[in-house]
Amino acid sequence: MLRKFTTCAAAACLLFTAAATATPLPQEQAAEAAAAPAEKRPKDQAEYELANKTFTAAGSGDWKTVLDTLGQWREKYPESAYKEDWIRLELRGYQNTGQKEKAIEIAETILKDKPGDFESNFLITTLVPQLGDAATSKLDTGMKSSRELLKGKPADLNDQQWAGVQSQVTLAAHQTLGWSHMQKKDNPAAEKEFLEILKLNPKNAQVSYWLGNVVLAQNDPDKNELALYSFARAAVYEGEGALPAEGRQQVRKYLEKVYNSYAGTTEDLQATLLDPAKNNPLPPAGLKIKPAAIRAFEKEQAFREANPLLVAYLDLKEALLSEKGDGIWADLKGKLTPEMALYVVGMDSARPQVLSLSSKPDGATEVVLSLENRLRAGPARGKKIKIDGVASSLTKDPFKLGLSSGRLK
Repeated sequence: MLRKFTTCAAAACLLFTAAATATPLPQEQAAEAAAAPAEKRPKDQAEYELANKTFTAAGSGDWKTVLDTLGQWREKYPESAYKEDWIRLELRGYQNTGQKEKAIEIAETILKDKPGDFESNFLITTLVPQLGDAATSKLDTGMKSSRELLKGKPADLNDQQWAGVQSQVTLAAHQTLGWSHMQKKDNPAAEKEFLEILKLNPKNAQVSYWLGNVVLAQNDPDKNELALYSFARAAVYEGEGALPAEGRQQVRKYLEKVYNSYAGTTEDLQATLLDPAKNNPLPPAGLKIKPAAIRAFEKEQAFREANPLLVAYLDLKEALLSEKGDGIWADLKGKLTPEMALYVVGMDSARPQVLSLSSKPDGATEVVLSLENRLRAGPARGKKIKIDGVASSLTKDPFKLGLSSGRLK
């Protein structure tokens, strides 16, 4: 009966080892781990039944039962030949029943005796980010395990085993390091880790979103493009590793808000960020997005170049309304104004001698021009005309400049 148990225990151990899906243990390692119980024997039939129930439950993925029977087993047989196996069963039991903090505590216990233990380091690395707002001590624990995994092949894995899991382990380690740095507000360090992840796995949209946040938080003008592009990637990427549809929509709304705040428009958002971000996780070299201030300056310059005579009036108006306006008016009154261009918004008759003018085609009257000679026919409303005249009167609120001896140019 006991011989039969050892065979069953070994088979069950293989199953529960392979079932610990959060830790990528190769089949060869699982087989080696399963071989250990074959040299052990339960003390009596009662222990055999407890052990058999525990290993069978582990093999079937019934980890709640594993934890329940482990408690009974430990209490009734504290010196069991299998007591060295209990901590691994407990580790996987807590892991697979969602008791993350307890699983991490067990893993830390194992690492005290075996600092390089692969399973424990990997479990801590993957679980710490799942704790949400983890305490600094847990962040430090996760970072320590992540750095241990990045040193290279663990002693308890052979070359073939390591080759099978290296990529997964490396990505998990960088992600935990990046996430932990982000929680600690060490944004440049988090940025470095997230960039490394996207080089290794371009399909991780969650990391793109995190990258956007940690870069934006640095308030570095030279990195604005990277931040905005990262949000765009998270918003539009739809392949493997994409955010859920609702999440993408939320990120897009946020991106539009941030982009508009930075650029002063969203007109070029699609072509500049959203289209290229569909296929690439990182921005193309040399990507530059003009800030709102530069766009406004360029727009103003273009307007001035296209409308020099209208600008001449606007500059005069601004000067008259400034703190030095009274002095400027004192110098201007009774003198001929510079040539200006304004829009006709009214007149005193069909053959007008007085024109009402504005800086906008349908604006309020800003200039009242009394002409030297009555016109045979008035200009069309909304037409821009060139004028000058002698400055004769001024009110500032509402602004109205009176010109006499006016002429159309």
